Amino acid sequence: MAAGPEPPEWEPRWRKALRGKENKGSVEIMRKDLNDARDLHGQAESAAAVWKGHVMDRRKKALTDYKKLRAFFAEEEERFLQEVEKEEGSPEDEDADPAERFRSLLQAVSELERRHHDLGLSMLLQ
Repeated sequence: MAAGPEPPEWEPRWRKALRGKENKGSVEIMRKDLNDARDLHGQAESAAAVWKGHVMDRRKKALTDYKKLRAFFAEEEERFLQEVEKEEGSPEDEDADPAERFRSLLQAVSELERRHHDLGLSMLLQ
């Protein structure tokens, strides 16, 4: 296709209006188009505000869940350390086989891991 002037039927309405090729209703058409654009812009801003609210709500929930998990892990760590201290401090354990002490510690760690896993699942299901 050779470059040249656009055929009049393809020419945008605003250009026709500026060139005087449409009747006096072209200004009203342009006003309507402008109002429609403003309405769409307002709708887009409203939708963005709603999504921003959803994002903020999810962020707050995630932060709350994180704080709960952190407190739970701190409690479990304290409980575990107390158990270890109690086991290490008891005189009958000094005579116990080191392999047996190691197995009991592994069992305690496994139990803590199970509890952490269960807590994680319960928090996800909330």
